Amino acid sequence: MANRMYAKRHVPGKGLGLIATIDIPRGTQILSESALILGPELLGEDLRPCISKQWSALTIQQQQDCFSFGHMHQCTSEYERLCVIFNTNCLPLKGAYILETGNPGGSQNRHKRGGLFPNACRINHACDRNAGAHWIESSQKIAVTALKDICKDEEITINYLGLNKTRRARRASLQRDFGFNCSCGLCSLPENESKIIDRQLSEIPKLSLFIFGRITASRRARPLRELHEFDQLVRLYNEQETGIATWGESIMVYGSECMEIQKWRYLVDKPTEYELFGHSTAWKTTVDEIPTGLSPEKFEAWLWRREQVRSVEQIVDFRSRAIFPPIIHLPFSNNSDYYETNEDSCSRARNHWCFFGKITHTTKFGKSSLAVKDVDGKEIKLAFGTEERGRELPPNRVVKGCTVAIINAKPYEFPIEDENYGGNIGILHDHELYLQTFFERAIRVERSDPSVFNRNEWSKSVSWMSEEISLAF
Repeated sequence: MANRMYAKRHVPGKGLGLIATIDIPRGTQILSESALILGPELLGEDLRPCISKQWSALTIQQQQDCFSFGHMHQCTSEYERLCVIFNTNCLPLKGAYILETGNPGGSQNRHKRGGLFPNACRINHACDRNAGAHWIESSQKIAVTALKDICKDEEITINYLGLNKTRRARRASLQRDFGFNCSCGLCSLPENESKIIDRQLSEIPKLSLFIFGRITASRRARPLRELHEFDQLVRLYNEQETGIATWGESIMVYGSECMEIQKWRYLVDKPTEYELFGHSTAWKTTVDEIPTGLSPEKFEAWLWRREQVRSVEQIVDFRSRAIFPPIIHLPFSNNSDYYETNEDSCSRARNHWCFFGKITHTTKFGKSSLAVKDVDGKEIKLAFGTEERGRELPPNRVVKGCTVAIINAKPYEFPIEDENYGGNIGILHDHELYLQTFFERAIRVERSDPSVFNRNEWSKSVSWMSEEISLAF
């Protein structure tokens, strides 16, 4: 059955790949196979002792399969060539390790394990992959399962990288580790769409780190906060199609033998054994109290206790110095009114605020910086620590008189070595998604100015703030 699902074919610009020969429904196991060679997934590791033992046990056909993989190095021996092929083509096996014994003092080195597979290693990369590869420890096989419906003649793809990387990070990793640029649908999105997805992707690891960095006592103290954060995390995963919404779908897609499925199976069968089960009865509900007749969206909102979020225009007082602070009121990360910190010293904004400044000079404080006046009329330095050093902003909006808006701006004391601004407090901005510029008179930052705003530009600024705050917070 598996042989009829795919065929090895040449893919333009990629070499050999696996192409679906039939329509493959989501959740179908496309292949399951043993490794030709297993070894530590470490570049530069001496693989010869590990490979030599396995090589002699391979059939002639399996040895030919190994040598059929390409590489870009000159080799002087068969084993050197085999080691290079392994390092170039092996798939990392999540959760699988090699314990190396016999070290001085009886210690053990724990290496991540990789495998060279005759078919799975032919599957090319795509950030928006349609299949997933999962190592099954019990059977010592890799299984590749369709994560989406795959049409006949469509290429089967997996993700070589960890999920939740931004486009810039993905490109850098792929070029560094694999020597190619990805042109998948996700990487080819227009810049504005890619930024929105990058925002969501970057929020996933930050939110995960914050949630799972808490100790049990802290979780018990604020269960509703925990519920809302998990709700946000699940929705972020599902919006990126990197998560599975239900337990049944998890088994269907990943298979009952997947280590992660086995690890958490007992929580489904016996939820009372989870350490936090029953620690709060704040929203204890009997079966009879469950509302009926709700749409799926409204039921989810009831289930997760989602709050009704109004637009920024409705909830924000644009004269508030707490929400729109001048430079002297920008909160430092140790301000508990604005930041919360978990037990792993990971901090994040508790509330949100926005700094407004009017550009007064574009070169006064040197390259990669602007001179701006805050709402009190104080001129400060705004330096860019982003990868593009401010070049990501539209040039026609980085001119004198335009307004800069920065969500959750952070104050920064510039080092004394800074000949233009050393020792003074300004802003060092390092998150390109949280900054926007608007045309002149979009917002009059000086409170004494009798002119209030240009209605069109004001609407744009409020719309942007509403969208960015809802995405980020």
